[in-house]
Amino acid sequence: MPPPTPPPKKKTALDDPYQYGDTIPAPEAEERNTDTAWALFTELSEKQERKFQPTTTGSVPADLPTDLGAPAGFETTAPTALGEAAAGAAAAAGDLEALMQEARRNNRVCPHLAAWQALYDMLPGKQQVNGQWQPPLPIPPQAWRVTSAMVKRLCLRDHLEWAASHGAAQQVLAFLKSLPEEHWLHME
Repeated sequence: MPPPTPPPKKKTALDDPYQYGDTIPAPEAEERNTDTAWALFTELSEKQERKFQPTTTGSVPADLPTDLGAPAGFETTAPTALGEAAAGAAAAAGDLEALMQEARRNNRVCPHLAAWQALYDMLPGKQQVNGQWQPPLPIPPQAWRVTSAMVKRLCLRDHLEWAASHGAAQQVLAFLKSLPEEHWLHME
């Protein structure tokens, strides 16, 4: 016969500081000093690229141990026609990165309504598909107060992605840079 199990211990306030129905506090994300953080990130990325950059001869870089080198036959490949398409996609990604960096500078969320509508009017190739606009319209004035900052930021990102993929990134970037800081909504 197995030994009897002891009764479960009662939880005390010391075991669990929260009572049923209490909200548990969560930290809020806040960007600080984004230009410095971005500079440090790019510097680190460049160091990593230099350290692990493949060579054309298949030899191992001097600062790496020889047992980590690429085996023969795994040298860098020659670009093909697909490489040109990938280069175009990489350029669009670089444009999007520049747009996003400008849009998030100083903890920005999105431009205010009038400026955002002007940005939307710049986007080429807008079309209506199944009754929905592509890209989606900016947040309407009647929904502005009840829409969260993250939803506004995601909607702006959709517009910036559209601009980058439709060749209007430089025009939109110039527009964003020309907006005074007081024409932007910021994270609180």
